[in-house]
Amino acid sequence: DSPNKLIRTGGVALLAALINISIIVLMCLLIRFVYVYEKKADAFSSARDINRRKTIQVTHQGIWFIFAYMAAWLPAMIALILLERLPSDFFVFLACLYPLQGAFNSIVYFRPKYIANRQRMCSIEGRRGSNV
Repeated sequence: DSPNKLIRTGGVALLAALINISIIVLMCLLIRFVYVYEKKADAFSSARDINRRKTIQVTHQGIWFIFAYMAAWLPAMIALILLERLPSDFFVFLACLYPLQGAFNSIVYFRPKYIANRQRMCSIEGRRGSNV
């Protein structure tokens, strides 16, 4: 029984590691794609207009999505590995955490829009203050 349990636990840990690594690799590929696209667009802009604004935005957004994923699934992966050594209250915590992944993802999804609106409102208030 003990060798089977060890193999099962090792298999779950390996699967969890592969899933996490694949998510990080895919985010890195997305960031690289945006960087290459911006680099190609540099040919059509003047030297002083070159920036990596989109690459930086995609990088930040990717990191936030990784955190949102990890916040919801890392405790579950730990629970799979330490299945018999966890209190039953931990599984109630997991049952509450799974549905929150959608909330975490929506927060990350709407974050750029919120930041843009906040910056726009600050610039409007700044212009009003200078006219007074």
